[in-house]
Amino acid sequence: MKSLNSLRYFLPALFSIALIQLSFANCTYEQIIQGENLQIGTMLTWSTSYEENTAMFIIEKSIDGSEFVEVGSVKCAGDSDDVKEYNFLDVMSNESKMFYRLRQVDQDGSFSYSEILAINQVYKNNFMVARMSAVATTDLFEVTIDAIEDGDLKYSLANWKGEVVLEDQVIVFNGLNELSIDLTDQRDGIYKLALNMEDEMETLVLKKIPDEITRKANMASKNKGLEKGKN
Repeated sequence: MKSLNSLRYFLPALFSIALIQLSFANCTYEQIIQGENLQIGTMLTWSTSYEENTAMFIIEKSIDGSEFVEVGSVKCAGDSDDVKEYNFLDVMSNESKMFYRLRQVDQDGSFSYSEILAINQVYKNNFMVARMSAVATTDLFEVTIDAIEDGDLKYSLANWKGEVVLEDQVIVFNGLNELSIDLTDQRDGIYKLALNMEDEMETLVLKKIPDEITRKANMASKNKGLEKGKN
């Protein structure tokens, strides 16, 4: 009799644990995950029409559609019955074909997976701009290139008229590579820096600004000349 009483108390507890394990994040998709190839990576978009106690979307990627790894996350709306649009840019999409899925996590830790998206890569992502110095500079503009493989990187600097004032080519290696563009001898103004590796190109907009120390020195020299003229 004692064992039956113990079982009577044990079964509801076991049933409640099973319910907790089977609970899922409460999210209704308006648009399932979709992808678009860009030169800088793969843009993923999706939207929801209803969310309850949602916490985040974790974006997962696979090269075979079986083994997935986390590549980023996007915060959810929490509670919403309006259409919410989301996007995520995967800049490290280098394989000819990639698989993506969303792991939608609830605030209590429960989660559910979206459908799997398979997308063929149109653009080969040979490199990306990892970081750069301030775009407004008096002399040097420095940029760090993260190369996927060894190769030749061509770059050119054009003024606002489209005239190329500087161009060169450097060898980059797999990993981080430092590149410095000297604007010392260029006129003040807007410039476009084009980076090209094989069929991939990225552009950055820079601005050469006056050197305040040099400008003040020139102004002082000019004022002295005016004073001598008056004497």
